[in-house]
Amino acid sequence: MSDPKHEIAEIIKFGIKTEIEGQNFYSTLAQKILRPDARKKVEQLANDEMNHERRLRTLYAKCVGNEVTDLPSQGLGVFKDAFGDKPLAEKDKFRLIELAMEAERLSAKHYKSGEDKAADKDIREVFAELVAEEDSHYELLAAERESLRGHTDWFSYDGSAMMEE
Repeated sequence: MSDPKHEIAEIIKFGIKTEIEGQNFYSTLAQKILRPDARKKVEQLANDEMNHERRLRTLYAKCVGNEVTDLPSQGLGVFKDAFGDKPLAEKDKFRLIELAMEAERLSAKHYKSGEDKAADKDIREVFAELVAEEDSHYELLAAERESLRGHTDWFSYDGSAMMEE
């Protein structure tokens, strides 16, 4: 029979490693983006990943009673070899956005498993918040992908819905 406290600790450690991978990915991507508004969005995602890491480290200390010392060698690994050593081509932006979307989806699923396994209400709440934040990152990335594809006619530029006119 597995130890629930140990399971939660492993979920947190894996999450920390994944958040570090996300920070590295988004920071590298931001450096390659020319449009200031898009760069700012990606930099914010990198900052969010740092905040997630910080929250997970705090949660680990609460659960286990000490600081994390032995992270896994790899988190989700979705970003492994994302950039290669060639300059980014135009088609790469869609591949990288979809890669980021997949990472956010898998992260949300991972934190949902922590939420489902945690007995402590406060721990469940932190995992639930992380699920919601990862879901919102996914939605932001999906909207950016659609915008890049030119599919922006589903909303009005003045902020009103199309059907209001």
